[in-house]
Amino acid sequence: MIKLSKNVVVSVFVGMSFLLTLMALPAVAQDLEKKYAPILGDYEFDMTESGQGVMTVQFYVENDALWAWPQDAGDPGEMIPKEGEEFVFTIEDEMSVWVLTFSKDENGKYTKCHAVNEAQGIDITGEKIIE
Repeated sequence: MIKLSKNVVVSVFVGMSFLLTLMALPAVAQDLEKKYAPILGDYEFDMTESGQGVMTVQFYVENDALWAWPQDAGDPGEMIPKEGEEFVFTIEDEMSVWVLTFSKDENGKYTKCHAVNEAQGIDITGEKIIE
């Protein structure tokens, strides 16, 4: 019978734990993509009244987080789920806080995103671009 020192046993245990953690990371991203699949995609927000035209915002999962990227208008913002509310998120930027609420259409599919930024006086609803 082979006797292993306590240090060898601990090292093997730590190494295996690390490998298992690395193997689980892609599963976390897959779980998020599956969880948020109904709301992922591009949405158009008509902001012509404020002189900004139509803005496309892409909602996607990357690096184990949900992101909103206002294309041609800035950097992506990490969406933080509001506890106890399905598909309601906040995004904090340097100026204010956005609240995003996704809702279903008459067919039961998530196709609307209501975005509110009280500090900037923005209250607008975007429509999902269905291809």
